[in-house]
Amino acid sequence: MHSNLKLFYLIPVIFIVAACQNEKQEQNEIELGILWKLEKNFSQTDRPVHEAVFTLTNKSGNKLGNNWELYWNQVPREIISIDSTKNLEIERINGDYYRMRPTEAFSLAPDASLELRYISGVWMIKEADGPTGLYTVLNPGKTQQIAVVDDFTITPFTKAEQIHRSKNDKTPIPTAEYLFLQNEKLSELSNDQLYKVLPVPKAYEAQKGRFLMNKNISIKANDLLKNEADLLIADLKNNFGVTAQRTTAPDAAINIVVGKAVSGEQYEIEVDPNKIWIRAGNEAGAFYAGKTLMQLIEKEDNQLFIKACRLNDAPAYAYRGFHLDVARNFQTKEAVLKMIDIFSDYKVNKLVLCMTEDEGWRLEIDGLPELTQVGSKRGHPSEAGTHLMPAYGSGPFTNNPTGSGYYTREDFKEIIRYAKARHIDIIPMVNFPGHARAAIYAMEYRYKKLMQEGKQKEAEQYRLIDPEDQSVYLSAQHYNDNIVCIAKESVYNFYEFVVDDIIEMYKEAGVPLYMFHTGGDEVPRGAWLKSPLVREYLKDRPEINTTPEIQALFFDRITQMLKTKVSKVGGWEEVVMAYNENGKWFTNTSFTDRNVYPYIWNNLWGQQDLGYKIANRGYPVILCNVTNFYFDLAYDKDPREPGLYWGGFINTKDAFSFIPKDLFLSTTEDNMGNPLNPARDYANMERLNPDGRKNIIGLQAQLWSETIKGSDMFEYYVLPKLFGFAQRAWQGQPSWGNEPDSTKRNQAIDTDWNIFANTLSKKHFPKMDESNATYNYRIPAPGIIVRDGKLLMNAAYPGMEIRYTLNGEEPTKSAQVYEGPIDFEKGTVKAKVFNTKGRSGFTTFYSTDQRDMLN
Repeated sequence: MHSNLKLFYLIPVIFIVAACQNEKQEQNEIELGILWKLEKNFSQTDRPVHEAVFTLTNKSGNKLGNNWELYWNQVPREIISIDSTKNLEIERINGDYYRMRPTEAFSLAPDASLELRYISGVWMIKEADGPTGLYTVLNPGKTQQIAVVDDFTITPFTKAEQIHRSKNDKTPIPTAEYLFLQNEKLSELSNDQLYKVLPVPKAYEAQKGRFLMNKNISIKANDLLKNEADLLIADLKNNFGVTAQRTTAPDAAINIVVGKAVSGEQYEIEVDPNKIWIRAGNEAGAFYAGKTLMQLIEKEDNQLFIKACRLNDAPAYAYRGFHLDVARNFQTKEAVLKMIDIFSDYKVNKLVLCMTEDEGWRLEIDGLPELTQVGSKRGHPSEAGTHLMPAYGSGPFTNNPTGSGYYTREDFKEIIRYAKARHIDIIPMVNFPGHARAAIYAMEYRYKKLMQEGKQKEAEQYRLIDPEDQSVYLSAQHYNDNIVCIAKESVYNFYEFVVDDIIEMYKEAGVPLYMFHTGGDEVPRGAWLKSPLVREYLKDRPEINTTPEIQALFFDRITQMLKTKVSKVGGWEEVVMAYNENGKWFTNTSFTDRNVYPYIWNNLWGQQDLGYKIANRGYPVILCNVTNFYFDLAYDKDPREPGLYWGGFINTKDAFSFIPKDLFLSTTEDNMGNPLNPARDYANMERLNPDGRKNIIGLQAQLWSETIKGSDMFEYYVLPKLFGFAQRAWQGQPSWGNEPDSTKRNQAIDTDWNIFANTLSKKHFPKMDESNATYNYRIPAPGIIVRDGKLLMNAAYPGMEIRYTLNGEEPTKSAQVYEGPIDFEKGTVKAKVFNTKGRSGFTTFYSTDQRDMLN
């Protein structure tokens, strides 16, 4: 701590230093070079903090005065202290939006630099946590000029105090040696040892012979299966160049029938040297059989074939879902359709589209154009309020493709139809009463516009706030204005209007809507407690006086409305949680008769049994465990690796290793890497009873998009984690999940994972490389170690190519291939793993001289 750092504790926090009364002068230009460096993370009075330094260099050629401002986004927490000698102030405006301003005494000569040191109340262990989307405003409020800061650098994180969160952080830093030791648990397998299909089917029995795939092939399927046959025909053409035709002739090469001896999504495949038979319980089963068939096709000496076999398969869970947030940062229609293809390849059958959040409204609603005219755009704030403020580095201009964007009605209908053809149900989410800032802002714009036109009744019709509300709260993303007023009838008018229009889009698309997701998560304590309208609303309910109790009234009203429109209502776990006078939660069973489906994400902080408790009380539950299925959490602790880490770190094996019927065995450490002992730490927690087991209807993976910018990052976060999730959602309880001995269980997991990892590297990664739509799946950095004078390297996915250099240069696809131990005494090694197309992951650095944690 520096002696000239002064502490303040206001939110938003503004630091103002004493200044002379110099009059501000308009300037003609500003050109700043900015360097940001994280000094360290630590704990201060039991709360997370970091210390960092901005270095500002005046590159404009003229003295920099006081008539400018700098804006950016970063992890949203209060600034605790700032160097009071630099004549600068920092303010967190709202959410993750920050501003730096000079005081009147500020002056910086040409080519001069200054350092501004500060402490903020959050850990930052990822380089992506630092400031992003920086821009300057010259002569603010006058003839202001806005410019993106191009000359900005974040100093790489290489020291332990930058990468560890605190002394209690036990998650290992992925150094070269650590990666090697982890990868050493795997071994390369031959092709005949790999899984034939992912997700692994229930039963596969090899037979003699093989079925040769000619370039022209016939498929027999009746009209009921036209869609499934057409998609199989397209897959054969696109992936293998095979021309197939649907026929009714009895001598077809591939024969697909439905409803004989199998049911539902179950299917059987029988391959002999002359024919292929597919028997499925329904159209979805036939579709999945086609996807399995595609994985069975092999090539040898330019001849395509399928080895004769008998295969029986069926899913463990009817709900195998993926939650995609396109609101915080936008994904185009094309990016979503591309990902739907791979979801369907691996038998995911539900896609929750989160299209409304604080940072964006992403769906056109007929009759409320402001939702997309205003709520879908982010940029530097305007007096007219025509768009939202920047978030997650979206910058000052409204044309940023991740900060701004929405789906037209036609876009959304195309997504619905495309998914439905591939047996994926699109479940729309409109998140209320929290996470509603974009809707609130858009409806306030509408309100003011109509009031100016003298149309008070229309203005009030869909207004979402109580303008006199003095409630003090701070949401999970640090907003203080993102909760709708549950006492206003116009809020319910708005929600029903939106729901009805979404239902109409499904009707126009020719696809039934059976489920609607209401969100309902993260309503901050303190919301509504100082709203005059809410006080009036509750005057006949004196027993209700807490935020969760008030939220339950809102959900009651919403579910009453929705039950007349859809058969199922989804919501995060909070919608069925109530609290007693001691602040302890219990299951609110008021909604068990309304087809409410809670989605359970929290399995940390003493809530590991939360999902089981809710299932045991009669609710059908979807398990969305943060420690296994939150794909926006970073793969590991490497500071170059993007992603969040509030719930720990999630890799493909974490999703693969989930044990649905005893999830305590899957939660073996907390979010700080401290080990948990299931027998000890979960001894008093509730287990599933027989009825509760029946109420676990499925699993869901989540991707929240705060840190995701563009389709490449979207794919990087999802793949290959998706494969581990798909395996568990389809297969359900693994055999090793029933092993009571932890040593034997972990050995069985490692054995199974080794086969799975080899299957990915040898079959599924190359398949993605060769597809017409290549996917930007993550390629992990290699491990490096020196033993007995030998340099050793290995990969997280056995068999992938490692290339390296010994001269300090970055490895390229023409660098030396690692083929075995290398004589090595001292020096520097850099290595990367490459896929079959020459794309690589991060560099692993190893040096006998440098003692930094990473480089």
